[in-house]
Amino acid sequence: MKILLKTLAFLKKENQSKVGFSNFIARRYYLFKSKWNIVNIISRSASFVLVVAVCAFFVVLSVFSGLKVFGANYSKAFDPDVKVFSKDSKHFSFDDKLSEQLLLIPGVAFFSKIVEDKVLVKNNENSGFAYLNGVEKKYSSVFDIEKIITVGRWINAPAENNEVVVSHALADELSLGLYNYGGGLTVLVPSKRPGNFLLQKPFYSSFFMVSGIFGSSETADQKNIFVPLVSAQELLGLEPNKISGVAIKLTNSLEKKNSIKKIKELFGHDFSVKSREELNETYYKMLNAEELILNLVLGLILIVAMFNTVGAVIILIIEKQKDIKTLYKMGANRAQVSDVFFKHGLYLSFSGGSVGLLLGCAIVFVQEQFGVISLKGTSIPYPVVFDVSNFVVVVGWMALVGAGGAFLSLLALKKIKL
Repeated sequence: MKILLKTLAFLKKENQSKVGFSNFIARRYYLFKSKWNIVNIISRSASFVLVVAVCAFFVVLSVFSGLKVFGANYSKAFDPDVKVFSKDSKHFSFDDKLSEQLLLIPGVAFFSKIVEDKVLVKNNENSGFAYLNGVEKKYSSVFDIEKIITVGRWINAPAENNEVVVSHALADELSLGLYNYGGGLTVLVPSKRPGNFLLQKPFYSSFFMVSGIFGSSETADQKNIFVPLVSAQELLGLEPNKISGVAIKLTNSLEKKNSIKKIKELFGHDFSVKSREELNETYYKMLNAEELILNLVLGLILIVAMFNTVGAVIILIIEKQKDIKTLYKMGANRAQVSDVFFKHGLYLSFSGGSVGLLLGCAIVFVQEQFGVISLKGTSIPYPVVFDVSNFVVVVGWMALVGAGGAFLSLLALKKIKL
């Protein structure tokens, strides 16, 4: 009753609009304790549940974004921004004129010629299959391969060095060591050169000294070996201008579509031009599907948490039945009274949600900056990324679910007889 008397004084003094009337009462119901202790307990618990739910929502989305970036760092070591290869043949000619024209395309920062083939590798009695990658000096400008080398160093470009970089898994399988320690790597390819079939060797081989070892959790990537481009061409019997593909590094991801369009025009219809996402189409589709499912599951959890708010508003409506009847007698209509409790529900939802969102931002910031929590069994900080899009998604869910919950709680008003 005290709230009603103060409301009358407020309305007479300020001559407030309908919006001001509902705001004033809803704010006072939210800020001041109820005479029923159960109402206070339920309101506080509703806010607390929302704090936890929204905080968890934002943290989980940030962790997922961090894992995406973490995985993308390994992808960038083996997949370029754009890759060009022939549709019809395994190798094609790439001359200086085409090279100059490629660099003139807006958005192209670097490119690297590559030669790829499946080969047999061995060291003493140990042998296996691998994917040969002949690379030139600019390769490390296009790919982030050097970032994942854990032992040794990246190869030097000149062919006379005859150096190779292998994975941990392959080095362990073939008992390889750095700089010829424990033996070097012999690469063999079937003989395809013209000549007398009976007299020619069945395999051509080259010996390489291991200069570096990289780490990767992907089985397919573990089979990659990297040697100088000239050495690969000599081993495969290719002319100096013959390559398997061109890997391209772009300067601006925002102009990626335009750059790819220009590259396609340069190479023509006989060549396939694919972005990193197209090269790993299944992987990125899986990520997008997982992100959608994660949002839906977390949104469902938020909806369940919001029912606490619905319960708090309904109990408040039951407690304030006398006040509601008095408001009707003073001239308030049903829409104004409904607006009071609708806004009270919004206050409960957004106060708890805002605190939870700020707490989630603080947790993500601390982990991103200081790496408090590490991946199990390693010293690598658990990957999280503060992404504005995640912030917007959580706020959107808060607004949708909060408004829906507040509206749902108004159904209790229909049972009050005037």
